[in-house]
Amino acid sequence: MNSLRLVCRACSGLDGLSIVSSGLVPAKRARLPTSKRPRLPWCVLSTSTRPFHSTRQHCSSSPDSCSDPPRRISYRVAVSSSGKGRRFHPAKNVYDFDPAVHDALGLVNEDDNPVTRRKQRPDSGEDAFFVSKIGCPQSGAQELTTVAFGIADGVGGWTESRVDPADFSHALCGYMARSALSWESPADTLKAKSLLQMGYDQVVADKYIQAGGSTASVGIAHSDGRVELANLGDSGSVLLRLAAVHHYSIPQTHGFNTPYQLSIIPPQMRKQASIFGGSFLEDLPRDASVTNIHMQHGDVLLLATDGVFDNLNNQDILKNITSRMLFTKAWTATVHSGMKVSENLADLTRSGGLSSLMPAQASHEYSLQGMLAASVASEAKLASVDIRRDGPFAKEAQRYYPGDWYRGGKVDDICVLVVVAVEE
Repeated sequence: MNSLRLVCRACSGLDGLSIVSSGLVPAKRARLPTSKRPRLPWCVLSTSTRPFHSTRQHCSSSPDSCSDPPRRISYRVAVSSSGKGRRFHPAKNVYDFDPAVHDALGLVNEDDNPVTRRKQRPDSGEDAFFVSKIGCPQSGAQELTTVAFGIADGVGGWTESRVDPADFSHALCGYMARSALSWESPADTLKAKSLLQMGYDQVVADKYIQAGGSTASVGIAHSDGRVELANLGDSGSVLLRLAAVHHYSIPQTHGFNTPYQLSIIPPQMRKQASIFGGSFLEDLPRDASVTNIHMQHGDVLLLATDGVFDNLNNQDILKNITSRMLFTKAWTATVHSGMKVSENLADLTRSGGLSSLMPAQASHEYSLQGMLAASVASEAKLASVDIRRDGPFAKEAQRYYPGDWYRGGKVDDICVLVVVAVEE
């Protein structure tokens, strides 16, 4: 993620599960002038805090159904990621969260030195993710009914100051996972913004992290289907229900390609900025936009970094997810009853649930959520190196800087987290 950011998500099109099995190198193209890409965002021209957009919830059956007690929902979670400039292998770049095996994904050991931490990171570049149970009582549980999850995107502009942006983003996710896992109060009392604050406080206190910054998108899901989402910056979320977009987040930006971001500013850099009359962007967890949604059986919630949203818009994501859900028969469509959720959804979301649809020689057993995450990540990866297809970032750059003639996708780290709701 660069120090400048995207605001809008325009339309483009690409279908099919694509796998990048060989290195792809984008052709040279016009780039924004260096003067328009500051090393780090200093002066704030304008600020905008825009809320989430979501549709109003309606009763799907009889009028009395709204008064029925909520049914128990469990969550099946998987992540797919790919570092910038690296090959994407669906079998290697997918991480399924199994509550019977894992307590959390993305944990960080605060006693490890930076070298050890870097060796333990997944192939996600400056992007990071976590999935965690809330509290220890669920240890060994077969189903995940209360879960914390999130993604973060390190601010790439810090590389010009010889700071690894991945240190901040991976530590932030790791500390949020640890905070959720060690939560001792009832799960209902843990809020997404509070979890983000706890993670940020521990990053600030980490002696190995002296500088850096990151955006973040965090969620807390409960057994009754309630999901609280907190979003800071241009990472975001999309909720899909039966081939329709029912919610999407709006990026928080200070200007073109300059998102809200958590940061640590070294005293020396702060002093130098003040001498020249500048300042750094220092947003806080309290600045995150918070919304509450309600997931139903068969819903698909997607969290992604700007490596996805800079190259795919919501309609691209909807088309991709819908085609996969119909292909696996997780959603079914008929002339008379329309779109419905399959009765076999629970089986499809288990480890190896798609074995019957895979070739006999397949080396990886996919779950439904793992396949969805890999499918979106793969399409975003291909779009990012396509010089003939203008993605949302290119269209926004052309609008702000028409003389630069920015074309094609935007190469960046990619991280996609998918949550599928299954009614018990």
